[in-house]
Amino acid sequence: MSKEPNIDDLKSKIDFGIKIWLEFKEGDKKKNILGSGWAKLLESLDKTVSGSLIQAAEECGYSYKYAWNILKRIEKRTGFSPVETRKGGRGGGGYVELNEWGKYLLKTYNNLLFELEKIEKKLGETFKINE
Repeated sequence: MSKEPNIDDLKSKIDFGIKIWLEFKEGDKKKNILGSGWAKLLESLDKTVSGSLIQAAEECGYSYKYAWNILKRIEKRTGFSPVETRKGGRGGGGYVELNEWGKYLLKTYNNLLFELEKIEKKLGETFKINE
């Protein structure tokens, strides 16, 4: 028989988190198009000077194939690619950079995240979860 847990100890370990993602609406349907992980990939692509999807994927802990699939999913769900590709990157491969659509999605996500962090902070100050 297990002993009774120390409820006060357990209570002290409870916290909360809020997640957001962008959705694309088409008629009645909504499709998730950008959450924290996918936004991180777009951010890495936006910051990379080399235009390397491999480098951006590695920074996120993704394989090249998974990163490419993320970009393709965004394109499939919205009808527009978030990136522009060109041949001839450093070392002879391709070059990938965010286009206007990709930059818009990333900026919108980051603006929402900034506002959400303010809400989380206010909730943390006013809502006493451990009482």
